Amino acid sequence: MLGVGMIVGTVIGAGIALLLAPGSGYETRRSIRRRVGGIRSGSGPWSRLGRELRRAAAAKRKSLEIEARRKEVLLHQAKVGNV
Repeated sequence: MLGVGMIVGTVIGAGIALLLAPGSGYETRRSIRRRVGGIRSGSGPWSRLGRELRRAAAAKRKSLEIEARRKEVLLHQAKVGNV
């Protein structure tokens, strides 16, 4: 519910900002297009955050796989030593 409220608030705030913008309609639309283009091109802060989160997830996944493999080896060594 909090997320929905934040989205609704953002949309309402953006609408009010457009109505009260100091520039002309053409200038405001051009500015919005440039910002949206930056978001789509992958150069914005959200894109960078997404890439960083993917890198962190991959590093964590790799460390978990290494730890699981190490435990398998230790378990196998323990079984072989007890036989």
